[in-house]
Amino acid sequence: MKRKVCWLILATINLILVSAFLVQAAVLSKIEVKPGLLSTRVILTADSPIQVKGLSYVSETPPVLSMELVKARPVELPATMEPGSRLVRNIRVEPLGENLRIQMQLKDKVPFRLLVEGSQTVLEFNEFLRAASYQIDPAMTALIRPENQVSFADLNVKSEADKVSFLINLTGEAPLQTFALENPSRLVVDLLNTSFPRPSQSYQVGRANVEKVRVAQFKAGDPCPITRLVFDLKDAGWYSLDSTPRGLQISFYSPEAVVVAEKPAEPVKKTEPVKTALANAMPAPEDQSNKKPAIKVEEKTEIQPVKTEPAPAESKAEPEPKAAKPQAQEKDQFKPRVIQAAEDKYSGELISLKFKDADLRDVVLFLADFAGLNVIFDPEVRGNVTCNLQEVPWDQALEIVLRQNRMGKVIEGNVLRIAPMSTLSREDEDLRRLKESKELAGPIQVKTVTLSYSKARDVQSLLKSRLSKSGEIVIDERTNTLIISEVRDRMELLDKLISVLDTPTPQVSIEARIVEATSTFIRNLGIQWGYKGVIDPFYGNQTAISFPNKILADGAMIPQGIVTKGIGGPLGGYAINLPAPAFNTAVGFSFANVLDTFRLDVALSALETSGNGRIISSPKVTTQNNQAAEIVQGRQIPVQTVANFTVTTRYVNAALELRATPQITAEGTIIMNIEIQNNAADFANLVNGIPPITTQSAKTTVMVPDGGTTVIGGIYRTEDSITRERVPYLHSIPVLGTLFRSFARTKQNRELLIFITPRIIK
Repeated sequence: MKRKVCWLILATINLILVSAFLVQAAVLSKIEVKPGLLSTRVILTADSPIQVKGLSYVSETPPVLSMELVKARPVELPATMEPGSRLVRNIRVEPLGENLRIQMQLKDKVPFRLLVEGSQTVLEFNEFLRAASYQIDPAMTALIRPENQVSFADLNVKSEADKVSFLINLTGEAPLQTFALENPSRLVVDLLNTSFPRPSQSYQVGRANVEKVRVAQFKAGDPCPITRLVFDLKDAGWYSLDSTPRGLQISFYSPEAVVVAEKPAEPVKKTEPVKTALANAMPAPEDQSNKKPAIKVEEKTEIQPVKTEPAPAESKAEPEPKAAKPQAQEKDQFKPRVIQAAEDKYSGELISLKFKDADLRDVVLFLADFAGLNVIFDPEVRGNVTCNLQEVPWDQALEIVLRQNRMGKVIEGNVLRIAPMSTLSREDEDLRRLKESKELAGPIQVKTVTLSYSKARDVQSLLKSRLSKSGEIVIDERTNTLIISEVRDRMELLDKLISVLDTPTPQVSIEARIVEATSTFIRNLGIQWGYKGVIDPFYGNQTAISFPNKILADGAMIPQGIVTKGIGGPLGGYAINLPAPAFNTAVGFSFANVLDTFRLDVALSALETSGNGRIISSPKVTTQNNQAAEIVQGRQIPVQTVANFTVTTRYVNAALELRATPQITAEGTIIMNIEIQNNAADFANLVNGIPPITTQSAKTTVMVPDGGTTVIGGIYRTEDSITRERVPYLHSIPVLGTLFRSFARTKQNRELLIFITPRIIK
């Protein structure tokens, strides 16, 4: 029994210890690799801060960085990860007792540093100017002391007409080394025994000979941290390096500002490191490793400016975003762009702002101070500002902030006045009225203007809206003259308008060609035949029976009232009368016996007709720009109608009509609204003595170059008809059936094309 109790106590203690371990162990839930412009960050996310030990390179080829997380365990993390980064090839996670080992295989061996950001552990690899080893000049070694470690405070940029200067503020004395690199040209400045408490940063400059400056912690940790500044230069040029009470000043000069000596100087045999002792050191600032360099507005609305382009006045240089675009795109971002024709162009210096519930007056005061302006507020100016603006001109930022609060601005000299829009609108209206009253109070001038190309009445209607209350325009239609009475200021405006309106209007000659081609083919075949037979005792050929004793068979018997159109014959007609309409192309045969008691008459007729026709109508008209023109050629056909014993006569046009309105464009082309009608009377098909009207028309809008020709329409029509006349049943008898049928075929092709050619008369 006692043994069971002991085992139970031991199990309980073990459970308590395991639970305590699990409670104390940090849970690693996520590993992220974020490449930046100048560095790559590996972020370890856990539910609590993680203690790291054994952080070092354990392999040189390939470079492998190993670290051990104390009392940590992974959750849903693979044993091996390939992030696809340009620097980090793979990451391996493996348990090591109570701890967790993480090994990272890199492409190159680069400097690194460890940061703690809340519950995240960040490993930052410095990629720019990578170096596995670094040698410090022996002359500098004596100046490096761990207890005198210096911190990099900030970087200011000062631009002048012929140079740009970089003011580096440090917290103490810092020895430095410099060297130059080529292809591309760069100047490297290493601040020894100096820490940089921020992520790697980059600044666009674009002044003098400097395109960009980059700042980063090149080497971290004991015994000698190194902060490196790299200046990207357009080409190798002149620079100077001087000490300042607060740190260091590096100046670069424009090529135009460099004076070449008459006698070349002797070449430098050896580049010596520069040792600078910086006096009047400032106290070290607080650790800002977890802070991002941005503009923030706290509850006290304390604001710091950011200038990405240097100005004549000293300005604070702040880093550009990590995910920066290529330089060619960044330059385009700084160019003023007009989104709409009514948009204002902003030319102010670029600035970044981030506010939360800041007072409107404080924000305006800050922007005015940034631009060097004095400020006057209307008593009704009030409001709050919440915004996040990156790299915008200061005048655009001011416009947006004021518009959001329905405020406006007036700049007079170096004084900026802020007031509600309603107040400024009333003032503008008052000023306008005052100006008008001054104009009306001035002397009235009378002037006559004789117009050469425009009608005085048309110009009068256009100028009336520009007259003042005391102005007046009278016209003399006989001489086409304007008599203007107006004050002097308005008279100048009216003169300018008249000079624009009274100009010669260009003319356009429009030529249309209507081409109609006709092709006709007709073929006709016809037959006519008749017979007559007599059996009679008179001829001695009677029958041998009493009934019928006489027989008369006559195929020429035609019902009364029907007239045949054959060639005629001895019998006076034909039993089968299917002739072709060919009066001059027929042949007749007559067969009879000696006594003429039996006769057979046959007539064959045939006709084949072909014809080609071409009709061209070419109306031409000239008119002014944007003026309608019309030309008509043809006849009017009278049409009579009878209603209630009243005869009414009306006329229908059967004519060729052209209507056109041209418009000359700025490119020299011509836009035309065209309507063409070609109506003709068809006298071959009269209806009650009145010919029908055959219509051909086209209506369209086209654009044609000057002197060019275009086809605005066309019609192609084909008619193919076959007509057969025949005797029922008998026409189907083989061979003999041709005696009982006629044949006619008609084939006709019609093609219509309409061409337009406009020409500007110069």
